[in-house]
Amino acid sequence: MARFDPSSLLATSLLSIVMVAASMPALQAASRNSFPGRRIGGGTRGECAARPLVHLVPASSVFAPGDSSLIALLEGPSPDPQPLEVTLRSARADGSVDAAAPPVLERELPAAVNRLVLISLPASSRPLLWESSYRCGADSGDDEFGFITASAPPALSLLVQEGEQQDQSIRQYLTALQSACGGSTTLSRLQAALNFGDEVIDASWPQTVTVQCF
Repeated sequence: MARFDPSSLLATSLLSIVMVAASMPALQAASRNSFPGRRIGGGTRGECAARPLVHLVPASSVFAPGDSSLIALLEGPSPDPQPLEVTLRSARADGSVDAAAPPVLERELPAAVNRLVLISLPASSRPLLWESSYRCGADSGDDEFGFITASAPPALSLLVQEGEQQDQSIRQYLTALQSACGGSTTLSRLQAALNFGDEVIDASWPQTVTVQCF
């Protein structure tokens, strides 16, 4: 009979822990490179869906809010603004969700124009799928990631735990915005912080937007 060696079992367990920990940065990088999200929603024909809806996240649409637990989105000009739906769901590393699971957060915000919305996140130890869209009507289909399709593509982002340098600069910007709740902020500052070009914020936008915090 083979002799049981406790030290060998301990060494194997420690090696497994090290290997899992070492793989986490790789998984994090994979999610940033492969997540099929988009930080800009809307943009289709029709008054409701024509204006873009912008998540204030890196171009990959993957963002680590960190200890600040803040996310933000931007709404532009519109002659006929519609209410805004914001939904957060627990997600897997690839951003997919269980469509039958209840949302972590589901909120409808009143219609507004030229608005920056700052949202405090509920506590969560898992990645979160963040979806924002205007209430322009919806069809009944879900896509492979469990997103409810609508008349305009929603803005889709993945909120993760492990941050990068680009996340840190955005977190600092969002934290500073808290002092502007109920006031306004300039779009030039936002464009510089988020690296948005004219294809996102063009000449139809005002120089300042109101800041609302939820």
